[in-house]
This record gives sequence, structure tokens and C-alpha cells, in this order.
Amino acid sequence: MFNKARAIRLGALAMMGATLAISAACSSGGVSDADYKKVQQQLQDEQSTNQQLQATVAAAKGSPSAGAASGGGLIASVKITPTTPAPTPTPGGPTPTPAPPKATPGPEYYQPVPYAVYVETIATTTASKYNVASSIACTPSGVFARGQRIVFRFQVTDTKTGKLLTDQDGAALKIVAPNGDESIASFSQRGGGKVPDAPFMWSATWDIPLDFALGAVDYKIVITPKGGASYTWKPPALISASLGEDTRPKVVQ
Repeated sequence: MFNKARAIRLGALAMMGATLAISAACSSGGVSDADYKKVQQQLQDEQSTNQQLQATVAAAKGSPSAGAASGGGLIASVKITPTTPAPTPTPGGPTPTPAPPKATPGPEYYQPVPYAVYVETIATTTASKYNVASSIACTPSGVFARGQRIVFRFQVTDTKTGKLLTDQDGAALKIVAPNGDESIASFSQRGGGKVPDAPFMWSATWDIPLDFALGAVDYKIVITPKGGASYTWKPPALISASLGEDTRPKVVQ
């Protein structure tokens, strides 16, 4: 296999040989026609050989194989083996599935509402009509048992006036349970007035029927102002059967 450096060295040696031949002929005191033609033929042969070497190197650079020259008796073959780049590994394994487009709020989120509501569902040690009570008292909870009493404590703000709705406004408020039971709310102090600075809030209760299906307590609050139309408020909740998510209060046993 020839490379460029070797080809250049061989070409230079050929030229030197031809030059020496001409010098020797000139130093003998005269050159016959036969000798001159002989030397001239050697020079042409050396030049042809040099050109063949240069062509071989150029062909080796431009193509996978080259073999070459005719006329001077030189046969050269150069083979270049192409290299295959190694595959680039994918970081982290397979490409993940693109996430679905992000949801955007519906127009109802940007509409004015007449009331803002804050509500808690509370466990109580007060026995229900089924004579079932919680073991914890006056504690916010989201899980209950059949037969227990749920206490709903809530505040309602009139968004037009910015004032809390109280018993002095003449409004009627009630809780509507999932089975259709209704409980009228009253405006009273938490803890039955046992704590002097306890807040005043609306409250209503619901005794969970003994045959109530296990699952979510999907309640709502109906607010009817004095001389006005009723407004129904439902607590926002995250509900997904496929993900096993439901943030509503639940009856679990």
C-alpha cells in the first residue's frame, strides 16, 4: 500500500537518477546520439512513473479503491475500508410519550359569582339518631362511617358587598345531602358558646343512613337571600376513576 509521503520520495529518487545519468554522459567528454536518446528515454520513463504514483495517491484519497497505471509496468492497489459510526445511545431508554396538552380553565371561572363559600366537614362525638358517634370531637375530617353524624360548618361572603352573610340578612341556607336529605343551617357560635372568642358560622348536620352506599358524599349548599333567587354552591373536587382520585368526603365503612 502506497501513501503520499512514500510516493513523493520515490518520485524524487527517480528524478535524481535521471539527473545523474545526464551528468555522467556529459562528463565523458561527449555524448553520442544513441547515449543521448537512451538517457532521454530513461528520463521520460522516470517522469511517467512519478505521474503514476501521484495519480495512485490522488485516487486513494477520492475513492475506496484504485488500481492503476498502465504503460510503466507499475500496478498499485489501494483499498479504503469505510468506517460505520457507532449508534448514538438514547439517554434514559425509550422516548417517553408526550404529555397531553395542558387544560385551560373554562369561562365559568372568569364569571362573577354572588357568593364565596368556605366550608369544613367535621366529625363529632355527639351521637346521631342511629346512636353512632365518632371517637374524635369537633375535628375536620373527610372520612366517615355509616350511622355517624357529619357537621357542616361554613362561612358565606356576599361578593357584591364584601360582607359575611349572617342571620340578620334574612337569608335561608341549607345542606342538601347525596340522598336528597335536607338540613336547614343555623348561624351560631362554634363550641356552643363555651369559648368566648369562638367564631360565629353557619352549621348544619346530616346523619349518614345505615344503608348508604360506600363512597363520596356529594353534597351542596343552597343559599336563598331575602327576596332573591337561590344560588347553589358545590365544593370543587378532583375526581378521576382511572387514577383512583376523589377529594370529596367519603363514607368508608
